Amino acid sequence: MKNKRYLTKLAGLLAISLCGASVLASCANPSNEKIYTISFYAEGATKPTQAIKAKAGEAITAPANPAKAGYQFVDWHENYHSKLADFSHEKDSSAFTFSTMPARNVTLYAHFEKQGGAQVTEEQIAQYKEQLKANSQPNHLYYHYYRYGHVGYDEWDVWAWPYQPTAAEGTRFDWVGRTTNSNRMGATGTAEYDPIGGAYVDIDLEATYLSGWDKDTKTMLDIPMSFQGCQSIGLQIVRSSTRTSDSGFWGNDSGEIKPYLNTFKWELDGGGYCYHIFAMQDKVKQASKNPITSVKNPFEDDDGEDVTFKNPAYDNVDWNKSIGNAPTASDFTSIGAGYQIQVSSFADSDGDGFGDIYGIVQKLPYISRLGVKALWLTPIQDSKSYHGYDITDYKKVDAKFGSSQSPAGIENGGVVTSETAMEDYKLLLAQCEDLGIKVVMDLVLNHTSDDNNWFMSSANLEKDYRGFYQWGNNKDKEDDYPQGQSEDINESKFWYGYGDHPYSYYAKFGSAMPELNYSYQATRDAVEEMSAFWVNLGVGGFRLDAVKHIYMLDEAAVSDGDTTVIDENKKGDEMISYSSNLTKNLNFFKELKHEVTERTGKDVFFVGENFDGHAYHVAPYYEAFDSMFDFYAYFNLTSGAATGMAGTTSKYGTAAGWMYVGDPNQVQYQGRFHKGVIGPTKTGGLAGDNGGSEMDLADNQVWDFVNVYNTYNAYRRKGGGNSSVALPGAFTSNHDIARVINRIAGTGTSEGLEAQGNISTSTYAQYERSAMLVKIAEILLPGVTWVYYGDEIGMTGNFPAGKTDKSDYADLWYRQPMKWATSGNIVGDENGTTGYHVTGSKQLVEWDEVNSSSVVMGALEQMTTPGSSYDVLRQFIEAKNNAGTSLVTGNIAGAYWVYGNLAANTLCFSRDNDNYRVVVNFSNQAASINNDHPFQNYHKVVSYNGATTTSIPAFSAILMQKNA
Repeated sequence: MKNKRYLTKLAGLLAISLCGASVLASCANPSNEKIYTISFYAEGATKPTQAIKAKAGEAITAPANPAKAGYQFVDWHENYHSKLADFSHEKDSSAFTFSTMPARNVTLYAHFEKQGGAQVTEEQIAQYKEQLKANSQPNHLYYHYYRYGHVGYDEWDVWAWPYQPTAAEGTRFDWVGRTTNSNRMGATGTAEYDPIGGAYVDIDLEATYLSGWDKDTKTMLDIPMSFQGCQSIGLQIVRSSTRTSDSGFWGNDSGEIKPYLNTFKWELDGGGYCYHIFAMQDKVKQASKNPITSVKNPFEDDDGEDVTFKNPAYDNVDWNKSIGNAPTASDFTSIGAGYQIQVSSFADSDGDGFGDIYGIVQKLPYISRLGVKALWLTPIQDSKSYHGYDITDYKKVDAKFGSSQSPAGIENGGVVTSETAMEDYKLLLAQCEDLGIKVVMDLVLNHTSDDNNWFMSSANLEKDYRGFYQWGNNKDKEDDYPQGQSEDINESKFWYGYGDHPYSYYAKFGSAMPELNYSYQATRDAVEEMSAFWVNLGVGGFRLDAVKHIYMLDEAAVSDGDTTVIDENKKGDEMISYSSNLTKNLNFFKELKHEVTERTGKDVFFVGENFDGHAYHVAPYYEAFDSMFDFYAYFNLTSGAATGMAGTTSKYGTAAGWMYVGDPNQVQYQGRFHKGVIGPTKTGGLAGDNGGSEMDLADNQVWDFVNVYNTYNAYRRKGGGNSSVALPGAFTSNHDIARVINRIAGTGTSEGLEAQGNISTSTYAQYERSAMLVKIAEILLPGVTWVYYGDEIGMTGNFPAGKTDKSDYADLWYRQPMKWATSGNIVGDENGTTGYHVTGSKQLVEWDEVNSSSVVMGALEQMTTPGSSYDVLRQFIEAKNNAGTSLVTGNIAGAYWVYGNLAANTLCFSRDNDNYRVVVNFSNQAASINNDHPFQNYHKVVSYNGATTTSIPAFSAILMQKNA
């Protein structure tokens, strides 16, 4: 494949060979000791240019860096890289280290990079900075932006907002030389620029600006905003026209930055400080406090063909490599319950309203008393969002989760940085270890932020990172671009253009979250190394986000024999496909777990999220995972609870019907999947004709939890892992779905609940009673049950008037501040109450009308109040813990121990070969126990709402154990 960029670079490579152009011969000295030669060979030369001769081990001195007009010397390499033009992307060898002569002859080549634009000397930079100082005002921020050729400034502007310690929505700034229009949407005039710093905006950090953006009307808002006292600032260079475009996404130049102002401080000669930040086109994320000394446009000689999508050079994974199922993490087979925390909303230790890691450290006694033995935090790695599901740096803890009042923060003078936040996290890991609590890190691997340095390097054509993402060509030319891609590479199919260039990247979750290319082995290697880093730091496992999205059907080629799960949903008038390549997904996660285990020597726990209520779509993932979150159980149990409250068996489905199916021939799973190459006509075998595909253990299985659990175990043990056991991840709710109490109050059909409902203070008690039954049932199911923060005290997740789960920012109402004290939401109080605005919006994360009332008792009070929601859940968790592995890995069987018209609303099942029996009566009537006295040989372990071995009142539950 012709590639002008590489040919140009090749022409700029000065090769230096040693000891002649032909044979490198060692010479013998008079004492018969070998003399070795390092020889330098200039490209095109027929004789050596320079040579160093010495005995092995003798000190040697490197020659002076060579010069080449128009190029900058990079380093000495042993690899000539003579095949650049074939697009092989072979990584250069490491630079040669000059210290002592090696015991061999060596050929070295000097690598150069072509330079474009002005080269600026240190003296010129010093003069330039003095001029800037002379014209700078104290407490002003000057944000400089250099565009290649100094063209196009007027098409862009800057959006800026205070970021730390508190975030505001932000406002628009234009370049000096332009006059902003009265509506603040545009400007007139021409941007001023200089040849070193480019154009710039001037932000007065003490002024008050009008801020905010209404995305519905696409107009500026008038919320007062000041940068005074902020430690860091958010900056984004925006293409002005995209604010009002139909796509809904603002186009930006290579992402946002959130620099700490102290890092960019300039001391003024007349006293005081100002701040200067210098950014370059396509490399905004790599901003500096110093002017740019040399300018290289990576796209200067690019011919538009550096694509990775459908390019064999970037699909080099060994798909035939056999990777067995890793054993189940032994430390988790006796963990009955874990606890999930939305970090931003849980506990604020330093009074800024935003939850932090040290706040969690302070609340460990509360968490530990609940009896949970695992802690899952939503992402804490560096990101640009409050929720953290868009990672900018996988090896950093985000400074926003640090605390000025932690030991590390205090030691740093109250200044929070990524480094102090990392120390806070290490403290949490250490204290959790002392309490016997495993920390599970939320790891977002499907996509990164567009601010991620991997993405920035890939976007700027750096060969070592280009293949980390899927890049296609977005130009509408019939024959000029490779692989015939242009018709598919557009925003309607989740491909987003990068800057002014002919490339688009794939991003199913939105333009700010480009997806990694895991068909490229170097991407896998980098992720495996990063994951091992956290395990070696003390992390006990990973919650893997969006596991089916690693290989979606529209982002990677389907190989012969692959099984693809068909998942299509209608959105308005359009059908959106979330179909995935199951075979390739399993390949990736098997390799990841194997490699992390090999690199660390530790028994690492993997729990995956496949947001799918179809249990048999989830089941095959147990080949690669210890645990999978059980949306199937959550949807069915909440539907059964709502049916029980209604006093009928036909409203939303029954609990007993989910556990035990009377006629299995009528309710077998018939999967929507294909085996084989999927083309435009979806050729390949259909369900029932799968011929040993990844769905072979799931297809035609019975739709009830007992058979589902057995299928989970069949996959976990597939390939000879007979000692492995599935650990289903039941949960009380989570950060992406309705809280259990709101789910039960929802609406739907006889097939199940479909939408959540709101709770009032007058209906709270009855709904919380049924919600408690769901939580108890989830605890007593096999596996590790995850309690979502606030569920243990009965928090609600009401939507504001006019909002639904389809509304923007709906998930904020699932992530309300943890309620520590009954009396009042006092942000910054001594209890650690949170309350904050979402960066870049006017959305406030706050309590709904029920959580803010006294009907929801505060967590710290519930912790010491017998019979509180916290206390009830604590007792059932304690019972599961005391049973050892019996209630975690023991088998399960459905049963009918009660009778009557509403018996199907009572969930009956045994655990651990009938050593334990469970009855949960979701009905509004007492359950009638069968006449054969099924519980006469059992005793109560723990119960709720008055249940005994002889009486099962309405809305009650009991765990029984067989008498010794």
